[in-house]
Amino acid sequence: MHIFTDRKHIIIDTRSSDEFLDHHIEGSVFVGFSGGNFKHWLELLLPDKHADIEVIATVIDADKVMMVVNELGYTKAKLMEFDSTGEVLNHISANEFKKMQQTSDSAVLDVREVDEYQQGSIANAEKLPLSDLLQGQLPNEDKEYIVHCGSGYRSVIALSLLKLLGRCKLINLDGGYQQGLDKK
Repeated sequence: MHIFTDRKHIIIDTRSSDEFLDHHIEGSVFVGFSGGNFKHWLELLLPDKHADIEVIATVIDADKVMMVVNELGYTKAKLMEFDSTGEVLNHISANEFKKMQQTSDSAVLDVREVDEYQQGSIANAEKLPLSDLLQGQLPNEDKEYIVHCGSGYRSVIALSLLKLLGRCKLINLDGGYQQGLDKK
């Protein structure tokens, strides 16, 4: 069952992943307008075109974002006024990650798709593709996870979903697998 089957209201944050992580608006889910496949992920995340959606967007992107959201057929979408001070979400660089691997009990959660991690992965990473997460498969809620994908876009989506659901302690790995991490 889809993770948002019963949810009739959702806040979508379309700002950059950096803005989302550094100024998180409580209750929001990341679907960045730039740097990823916005239309694809919005429709996967929100299959219900009649859900009540509040959209967080930068002043520069607001009109373009709302045009795309409306073109996709979302009938109850509106821009949300927000205070950009928000909460800082945990995220680390590849260098910090390498140090943490030696000193931390944090597990690594790989949200890339199966074909991607078959081409290489971080040693001992737990695999939970974002597509499976959207279908309701969730990681162990008692662990702290460092979440990564290929480049950092999908891991922020996953981090935001799991935070919204109150699951796990989470840290995003900036730049994802592409940052030259120790691979198995």
